[in-house]
This record gives sequence, C-alpha cells and structure tokens, in this order.
Amino acid sequence: MILPALVSLLVAGGPLMRGAWDLWAQSLIHLAVVAGLTAWLLARIAVGYVPLPENRTLVWTGLLAALSAASAWASPVPGLARPQWFVFLAGLWLFPAMAALSKDERTGIDQMIRAAAWVLMVLAFYEHFKLHVERPTSALLNQNVYAGAVLMLLPLALERGDWLLGLGLFWSLWWTRSVGAWLGLAGALAITQRRASPLWSRAGMAVVLICGVVLYGKLETPEVLHRWGWWRAAWAMAVDRPLTGYGPGAFAYVLSAYRRLSPFGLYSLYAHQYLLETAAGFGLPFALLWFGGLWRGLMRGGNYKRFAVIAVLIHSLWDYPLSIPALFWLFCYCSASAIPDSPRGVNLPSSYRPVAAVLVAALGLAFGGNVWSLWAAQRAALRAQESVEAGRFEDARREVERARRLNPLDPESALLAAQIELKAPAQAGSRLAAAAALEEAVELNPYRPATWTQLAGVYRMMGQDALASRTAERGQRLLAP
Repeated sequence: MILPALVSLLVAGGPLMRGAWDLWAQSLIHLAVVAGLTAWLLARIAVGYVPLPENRTLVWTGLLAALSAASAWASPVPGLARPQWFVFLAGLWLFPAMAALSKDERTGIDQMIRAAAWVLMVLAFYEHFKLHVERPTSALLNQNVYAGAVLMLLPLALERGDWLLGLGLFWSLWWTRSVGAWLGLAGALAITQRRASPLWSRAGMAVVLICGVVLYGKLETPEVLHRWGWWRAAWAMAVDRPLTGYGPGAFAYVLSAYRRLSPFGLYSLYAHQYLLETAAGFGLPFALLWFGGLWRGLMRGGNYKRFAVIAVLIHSLWDYPLSIPALFWLFCYCSASAIPDSPRGVNLPSSYRPVAAVLVAALGLAFGGNVWSLWAAQRAALRAQESVEAGRFEDARREVERARRLNPLDPESALLAAQIELKAPAQAGSRLAAAAALEEAVELNPYRPATWTQLAGVYRMMGQDALASRTAERGQRLLAP
C-alpha cells in the first residue's frame, strides 16, 4: 500500500496545497515520497524481489534522469535550478512505478483524485456564489491554473462515471474564461473522437475554430504580444545552450538577458509555452526524448487519460499549467497510466541484499537531506528578514549565515547577507563584507540587473569608482538589451 499512497499524495494531495507551488509544500511532499519510496525498496530488498518495468521504460526514465541531472548541475544558476529538478524527478518516478501498481491500486488512486476534484470544484463554487469571485481560482494560484487542472480532472471524473462532478467541473471551467483551456478541451475532443464518434469530433473542431477566431482577434493585444516575446526568448535560450539548456525552471531568472526579445522588457516567471520552456530549461536532446516518450504513451493509452494528456498539452501551448508542480505530477500520472503492470522483476541473492539495502538507504538519505537543506535554508533566510525588520542585526547575521551554509548555491541568501550589512549600523569592514556578498550573488545568479547595480553602488561608496565602472560594464555586457 506504500506506492499507491505516495502516488495519491502527489497527484491528489498536491493540487490541494496550492498546486505545491510553495517550497514548503514541495518539501513536505518530496520528503514523504523519498522516505516512503526508500522504505518500499528496502522492504522489497528484504524479501529478495524487486519488480521492474519493461526495459524500454527503464532505459527511457534512466536517460531522462541523467539528462535532467546534467542540465541542473551545468546550469549557470544551479542553486535556483536544483529545486525544480526535484520537482521533475518527483514526476518522472511515476513512470517506472506504474508497472508495480495493480489494477485495483490504480483504481484506488483514481478515487483519491476524484475526491480531490470534488474539493477543488466545491471551492470554486463557494468562491463564485458565496464570495462573488467572478473567475474563481479554487485552491490553486489563479483561474488559468485551475482551468489546466480541470482539463485533467474532468476526463477522470467521466471515466469513473461521476457525471455530477463532471458537470460541476465543466461549469466552473466556463467561469475561468480561459480560451487556451477551451481550445485544449475542443482539440482533444476532435483528435480522440475521430473514429469513435465523428459527431463529437466535428463539434470539437467547431469549437477549435471559434477559439481560433477569438485568438485572432487578440493578435494585437498585450496578452498575445507578451507571450510572443516570451516564446522568442525561450527559443533563443534553447538555441544558445542546446545540449543542457539553462537548467530546470531557469527561464524566469535568465529572461533578463533576453529582454530585447520581450516587448517592453516585461518579465515573466514562465514562458507560457511548455514545449519551448522545456527546451530552454533542459536542452534539445532532453526535450526530444521526453516528448517522444510521451507521444508513444499517447498512442497506446486509454481513452480518458489520453484525452486529459492531449487537452492539457494543447492548453500548455498558450499557458503554463504544466509549470505548476502538482499539475505536472498529475500530467505524469495520466501519461504513465498507459504503462501496463509488469510481472517482471529481479531476484536478489542473499549475499547482494545488504549491499543493495545500504545503497538504497544512502540514496534516500542524500535526496532527503538535500530537500531538507533547501527548506531549512529558506526558513533561516525568512527568520533573518524578520530580524532585520525588528532591528536585531546580529540575529539576522547568524540566520543568514546558517542559510548560506545549508544552501551555498543560493544567490538570494548572499544578496540578503549584503542587505543586512548595508542596513545595519556602520561597522569597520561592513561595506567590504557587503561587496563580497554581492560578488557571490552575481556569481551565483549573474542575470539579475539589480544586483549588478547595487554592487557598483557599494564600490562607489567605498571610493572605488574605477571598480564600480568595471562592475557596471560587466553587468551591461551580460544583460545587453
């Protein structure tokens, strides 16, 4: 029962925790998954039998794990890319895990997702009718993210014959006014029903045409112009670093170096285009392998979950639902559902079991320790900020140093250390310490313009005008418009 519980935590619990967008939610889920998966593997090793998926799935997930690790560690902002790498791994392990889940266990997971869908739908109705929110967000970040969740939850509700839930989700989808979501729903209907129900397929095509007309009418609006700029920037990132990309989730941090491609230099956390954002973050070899494997799964998947995957992929060409961790995990579950349960496995001789158990435990401790360190570092940084606001600068220094020890690759902690030195009462060497911290911050994240400006300003306060000018020039060369 361990595996079904872990999968349910990801795909049913995650959406109820604001889509696991916050680091605390991600960390809790990751720690539970790492601990549970380690315990399950140790139990299988103890009995001497470990189930395995088919070789093709095993090789595919192994290559993806290796390519994503290379992308995260080769990133120019590794401290910012590493948490998003953990998010990807949390979804990737679902593919080999599906081979160990029986039909009844999968049914149980679907029921947990259905329960989560009821909670999300009821919250949306409560917001709309009780709180008078015109475009409800439910438990998620915004209405567009909720629309992406509905695209995957609606087919699962219909698969289980819960027509009342399906009607409620469909009704709440209308409130989101997400043209991309309706395009995804109609496009999936047109694609999946071509042979089974030509009438429904034609209806889907009609809605696709209507959505196309609506989007055409928005071509000159800021909504479209901004997306066009972000897509161009994401493509330029993929071209500049085709092998490894800039790292998982690095788009938001690197965008400042490509702001010439974005109208008015507007920033965004996401590229609003999952294909391009994947290529920019992970590199082209990873993107080809990832989408090629997903395509193969679509060709043999069941009708309802296949519908969900196609619908959200079409939606992700316009918006960012798959950039939200919990929605990405739900997407991975729907994609992996095409993998049949496998009778394959490996029998471990008694002499190999202690070695295998030690390796699994060490791997679990390594991943769990990294996740805990990232979370503990963020908590320490928050305590440091609170201490600064209260004027307790020595406490702030201790907390920020603890954050830097726990996560030495985090540029935000180095930046906070510099701010503490600049805000605290002047002491001998405080400006020098601030400059050193800012130098570390620009090394760990060279794409933040404000850090370069602040570093040059500190050098000017120290009377180092020539060094300040060279620092400003370094930043301008890197972030040239």
